[in-house]
Amino acid sequence: MSRIRLSLLLISCLSLLACGAGVKEDSKAAPDWVSGESARFSAKQYLLGRGADARLDNAKDRARADLAKTFQVAVNEESSDVQRFQRQSEGAETHESQELTVSRAISTRTDALIQGIEIAEIWRDPVTQDYAVLAVLPRAQAARGLRQDIQALDEATTGHIARAREQNDPLSKVAASTQAVTAQRERAEYQRMLRVLDLTGQGVPPRWNVAELEADIATLLTRVTITPRAGGRDADSLNSALRAALADSGFRAIDSGADYVLDAVLNLDDLGKRDSWYWYAGNLEVTLRDTAGRVRGSQRWNIKESGTVASLAQRRAADKAAAILKKELRATLLSFAGG
Repeated sequence: MSRIRLSLLLISCLSLLACGAGVKEDSKAAPDWVSGESARFSAKQYLLGRGADARLDNAKDRARADLAKTFQVAVNEESSDVQRFQRQSEGAETHESQELTVSRAISTRTDALIQGIEIAEIWRDPVTQDYAVLAVLPRAQAARGLRQDIQALDEATTGHIARAREQNDPLSKVAASTQAVTAQRERAEYQRMLRVLDLTGQGVPPRWNVAELEADIATLLTRVTITPRAGGRDADSLNSALRAALADSGFRAIDSGADYVLDAVLNLDDLGKRDSWYWYAGNLEVTLRDTAGRVRGSQRWNIKESGTVASLAQRRAADKAAAILKKELRATLLSFAGG
């Protein structure tokens, strides 16, 4: 699901606020919303934010920020959930990936909120000359769009799970299950936003538990057997790195009779000495084949490393190859599922 759609939906909600916000000056009394609830924009129908400042632009920004604070609890909950998941996960790369996902989710959510918030009313205090600003976000329209997105993601999850059950190919089964988890993670982001907009705080309770789906994938991964084969420069070291990466990714490495054979080759050229540094450059290539010998997919990464001595440069290149396998192998193999 595209989060751009959410932003556009929130913007479209502003049609309810047809009249632009003009500055109102009243020597006798401030509008009701300055110190209390707004009769025009009921809290049951809108999320409200208030801001005040001597400069109008600053007052508007403060009003938007005040409204956005309403979602802060959801953001904190999301971060806590991911941190708990990280503590239960194995491997630093998994942690890094989850942290990146959270960062992007929060950034996307903030962008959507900013675009959807409308400055509804402005009042200028005739005594202090400070501006008071009311920012609003319609609950119903924004919630309706979120519910539609959640429904679409649930339908997608149903399809992914059905395909996973139908697959005979072990890797394709894992790939479909992973897509189901991805859809439900995105759904969880929309659900947290919806719970803020929904006066009941319920939103749309999830049908699936993400942790249970993750556990199912972990089980499926252990059933996928792969025979690793390393070649090229420093093959023994590369073979150890390949086996370690497979284990970290959850796959089971066996010497024969596996579902797949995974070849990894490290090709390096000695570029010689340049400005007191020895350079090696080349590539790491992995190729996955099934039991029939059919190539399911191939991936290549470029490598270039240097050192004060040739042996150090070569060692760094080998370490770089091992780091790539550790970080990229699982996603790479799953991308071969349709091959």
